Amino acid sequence: MKRSRLALSAAAATATVGAMTWGVLAGPSTGTGTAASHVDAPRLILDPQMDGSDLYAFVCPDHPDMVCLVTNYSPIQQFSGRGFATDARYEIHVDQRGTGTPDLTYRWTFGKQSGASQPYKLEEIRPGAAAKTLVADGVTALSPTGEGRAEAVAALPGGGQTLAAKAADSFFSNAKTVGLALTGSPLVPPIDLIKVLNGNVNAMVLQVPKAALALNGDVTRNPVIGVWATAARRGLDGNYPQMSRMGNPALDVVTMFTMGETYNSLTPVEDRLNARLTNFVLNPVGPRLIKASNWGVKVPPTPRVDLWQVFFTGIAKSTGPIRGTVQDDLNAHILNKDVDRLKVIPSDELRLNMSVPLTPRPNRFGLVEDDAQGYPNGRRFGDDAHATLVRMLMGEPAGPGSPSLIVANEKVTAPTAPVSTTFPYLAAPHRF
Repeated sequence: MKRSRLALSAAAATATVGAMTWGVLAGPSTGTGTAASHVDAPRLILDPQMDGSDLYAFVCPDHPDMVCLVTNYSPIQQFSGRGFATDARYEIHVDQRGTGTPDLTYRWTFGKQSGASQPYKLEEIRPGAAAKTLVADGVTALSPTGEGRAEAVAALPGGGQTLAAKAADSFFSNAKTVGLALTGSPLVPPIDLIKVLNGNVNAMVLQVPKAALALNGDVTRNPVIGVWATAARRGLDGNYPQMSRMGNPALDVVTMFTMGETYNSLTPVEDRLNARLTNFVLNPVGPRLIKASNWGVKVPPTPRVDLWQVFFTGIAKSTGPIRGTVQDDLNAHILNKDVDRLKVIPSDELRLNMSVPLTPRPNRFGLVEDDAQGYPNGRRFGDDAHATLVRMLMGEPAGPGSPSLIVANEKVTAPTAPVSTTFPYLAAPHRF
């Protein structure tokens, strides 16, 4: 979830039609919308260091035996040399069993920034075991011009590497299709605000062996993982309350940008208990708005079990109606042979089947165009997650959907600085 720049652009697009009220933006039965993702979360408006903007999980194109996990914070930086918070825990969590709780956590903690450098420690945390230090004295590369990046790459014990650095934002947006999901019409701002707001971010890039992520270390028997990221800041009582959370990149659009504060405080194990969140997924507003504004468009019947698969269970023959010509059993935790199926619960996680082969021809629409390696099977930098969401809202790939809506209403903004196919993948910071 969570996409502040996208929300700001969507709000600006909405403003171009004049007297459109917040209630209309939110749609029927959603209450009053705020046209924001985590910008509508008061705790984060003044706390950009906790503001998580994107989460990625994909098989590394340069090392097919590895998985890359990337999380970005402090978006929309331009001339800023802002570093990471020194009183916080930045974490990427891995669920191997589908229980909504982490079986493995990677935790970054940062020391005091000095110029473009900031020391950090990276730990691996597993339930019932002492934290294992992977990097004891790492250094960041926070220069807004990209200096020091190569020197800041740290090798990991057991294989892999990591980098904490400033980078060009890799956000990939399709503004007109997001307008479809929010209002039913392909609204766009008078200027390309996504391009304006696509500045620099503080990124943590982690490349680790698949076996380190798989249940029991066995990728063949247990290829599916669920991933989410959190940031927590130390309070006066010494505890670390969760300030932000990232999982599926498109869930904020499904919730019409109205649940930022609530979602930021939830853990995956709590998702299924939040009636408002689950209702947005099972009975989404977007398709009704699109139908009202586009003659002849059909809306898939509710409840939307196919969307429940995408966001809360993962995709498998036994979890719902989604079928693909490439792979039906894709990324549900129940596909792991060593899990206890009775303990698998619905939760919002970015699920990845690590055994899906790399494709030589990635498609930005991922699964709806039969690219099983793309979103919602993990997320690559080139995946157009929000345009894919609109196609899924209208019924793909479980049914024929309305792909012509996307063809007729495309306004794609790819990252203005290209990503790489080799570690650390992210482009060097923009030089404004």
